[in-house]
Amino acid sequence: MSESTPDRSQASTLRRVAGVLLIVGLLAGPAASHFYWTLGGTWGLHRSVGGHVEGSTTTGIRVVAAIVLVLVAAAVLVVLARVGWWEQAIVSDRVIRFFAWALAAFFLLETLAAFTWGRGSEWWLYGPVSLVLGLLALVVASRRRSAAQRPETRHAPRALKEAS
Repeated sequence: MSESTPDRSQASTLRRVAGVLLIVGLLAGPAASHFYWTLGGTWGLHRSVGGHVEGSTTTGIRVVAAIVLVLVAAAVLVVLARVGWWEQAIVSDRVIRFFAWALAAFFLLETLAAFTWGRGSEWWLYGPVSLVLGLLALVVASRRRSAAQRPETRHAPRALKEAS
């Protein structure tokens, strides 16, 4: 064994822990709130119409919330694929890596928006949550998959593995 093996193992463990935390954060935050809004909930929307807070969720808000739910589900699948827990053959590793970086960029831009463009009283919730999700997504996106996690080497015949 080479001296770099423990470092790779630690990096892989860090990426997997970050992946689990990211998935939990996505499901507990964006997925839960958008599911609530899809069902018609109004908490957190603070939509003011004619000087008073509107008490119902419009069909448009429900549709957008449902679309966001689909995007969050796709983000969870990207994280699962990136950390090596979901092996799929349709999308290449390069595309998965791109979407992992896009996920990190999205949440870091959301952090910037929450702290600078004033969301009223919600900044204290959106900003820190987006920052944590963005940092976790950075960890997941920035780590290279080890040879043992790559589908093309994981299933290679033993003779090919020993030759390399």
